[in-house]
Amino acid sequence: MSSSSAGTQPLAVLRLPPTARSAGEARRFLRGLLEQAGRGAWVDSAELALSEVVTNGVLHAHTDLVVRVHLRDREVEVEVQDANPVLPQQRGAADVEATTGRGLDLVAALTRDCGVRAEPGGKVVWFTVGDGDGPATDLDEHDLLAAWDIDGWDADPTPEMSTEMSSEVVLRGLPPTLWLAVREHHQALLRELVLYLAEHDTGTASAPDLTAADEARALVWTALTSVVDRAREQGTARSPLPPGHPASLPAVPETVDLVVHVPPRLGAAFGALQEALDLGERLAVADLLLARPGLPEVVALRDWVCDQIVAQLAGVPAAPWAGADQERFTDLVHDRVDPEHPQWDSSVVTGSDRGVVAADDANRIVAISAPLARTTGWDAADLVGRRVVALIPPALREAHVAGFTRHLSTGQAHVLGVALELPVLRRDGSEVLCHFLVERADVSSGRPVYLAWISPIEG
Repeated sequence: MSSSSAGTQPLAVLRLPPTARSAGEARRFLRGLLEQAGRGAWVDSAELALSEVVTNGVLHAHTDLVVRVHLRDREVEVEVQDANPVLPQQRGAADVEATTGRGLDLVAALTRDCGVRAEPGGKVVWFTVGDGDGPATDLDEHDLLAAWDIDGWDADPTPEMSTEMSSEVVLRGLPPTLWLAVREHHQALLRELVLYLAEHDTGTASAPDLTAADEARALVWTALTSVVDRAREQGTARSPLPPGHPASLPAVPETVDLVVHVPPRLGAAFGALQEALDLGERLAVADLLLARPGLPEVVALRDWVCDQIVAQLAGVPAAPWAGADQERFTDLVHDRVDPEHPQWDSSVVTGSDRGVVAADDANRIVAISAPLARTTGWDAADLVGRRVVALIPPALREAHVAGFTRHLSTGQAHVLGVALELPVLRRDGSEVLCHFLVERADVSSGRPVYLAWISPIEG
């Protein structure tokens, strides 16, 4: 479907830069027009929909925006044009608890009709709001939240690029569960980075190419979405968690050899993606973004993806992902933590006669009780400062990293307060099945601490 106003004269036009302030300016512009025209009943839905579309343009198009308003007797049609040809994508296999990726679904819920059309040198996202029985009327909070799962976003299909004009690369052994978490972290990090760069000078010679970075990220995601959707249709997707586990990681193939067709113009985009994400990680480590820094496996997997694509485009043979059970992920963290976590008394762990381990939000062990250290075959002093994955069997590490990354991104915590039975990895490589109960410690301020009460299952 295409906007019926294409080529007609708009009532008013507003030009906006790709900055954080543009959404607010667009809302005020539209509200003024509608109230002046006596269409106040349309304001709330139209204003919220326009805010979502403009914010999407700021975060993903990275170009100047043009807002055009067409006013008719029974509806208003609003168009937002940008100079980025990449069209919006449905979420496909995205996590149901992702904190991004639902803006256009919300627009679909708020408006009578909406869509996107490709134009030379860019695209136009449009919607209509007005009188009648459209979904823009009588939506309460419950309706809006439910609408986040709407699949009715109408997007004119992107013309398929001939694979003859692209270079084929293969990401051998890509772990879909972990990449879903990586993608969600990247969305949050790039969103925060766009907003940060709009207001701050990073002191670098030039800002990262966020348009190229976004296109590179979308290229891999589109390829993986097709593979995951096909596996689900064929019944070959599986949950990465043990039966009965309360977390909700999506069903996916265990690993895939992902084929990605890279157009010539995107050859350098994966270097831009690494540059942008490296900057985002540095800002996150410095607590300058709302997004938390990525866990080591998250950073390592995106580096491997980008490095593989760049290397294969240069003629280097494909090398498989080495997995999340690499020794470097279980070694002591470089910024080894003090056992006394700020604003938290570790004696509840170190003085306990039960098996218990405490970890911070960087997934680092900050304290462990003597009974649990004996169960695992470690000296307590040797475990403090290592990451929690040192106690997690290799087969479950990617699921753990994915689940914890989702927790950091969404705040959802399915395992807290739920009794579990899971294996624990001992220092000699053997495993012992244990009762688990994970809870969040009572910390008066500062970053959170998580306690896992663990006891071996006898027999």
